Amino acid sequence: MRSRSLMLVSVPALLAGLSLTACGADSTAGPAKAAAPAPVSSAPVPAAPIAAQPAAPAAASSASPTGSTGSTGARQANCLTRNLKWTVTLLADAAPDTKDPANAELVAVNSGAQSCVLAGYPTLEFHVGKGPQAVGAGKGNPAPLTLAPGKQAVLALHYSEFNGKGPDSANCVSVTADSADVTAPGDNTAGRAPVVDQHGKPAQITICGDHVLMGAPVAR
Repeated sequence: MRSRSLMLVSVPALLAGLSLTACGADSTAGPAKAAAPAPVSSAPVPAAPIAAQPAAPAAASSASPTGSTGSTGARQANCLTRNLKWTVTLLADAAPDTKDPANAELVAVNSGAQSCVLAGYPTLEFHVGKGPQAVGAGKGNPAPLTLAPGKQAVLALHYSEFNGKGPDSANCVSVTADSADVTAPGDNTAGRAPVVDQHGKPAQITICGDHVLMGAPVAR
């Protein structure tokens, strides 16, 4: 009887031990399952490259120099013949102390809406129909001259007059004209420059010989 009693006691004890072992296993498995989500939380890590967004400001800054370059090119555009108002103004006798006075002036006024650059000497020709002509020529390479809208460039004109004052006036082929053909430097389209007196009234120019010396353009 004692032996049977011990067996009855030991069976429940064994079951209890197994139950505790199972609980221990469950409690141990719990933390293991809690650790499983860790890899899931690490999955967003590849999203870190989003920090590369600062590249956008770089694109914006690169657009700025392009605009400034374009505007700078516009400001430095060469003057075109059609954007300049040309006149040849005859000058009265210069003051006694004037050294090598000019006979006339070629005036170019910027009639455009933007500044432009007069870079060099214009082409200047005086014609008498299909007969004799006098051509302007300059010395050296004048510095580029920037003309704002409404501003003017002036070139002094030196030539022998048919009145005994010039070195060629005693014996020359004279050219008398009421206008000149003029072309801006770098352009290939000619324009007309009427001859006027110092009061702006129509006049005629008479040149002995076939050349006119042009001074460097100056702003006025």
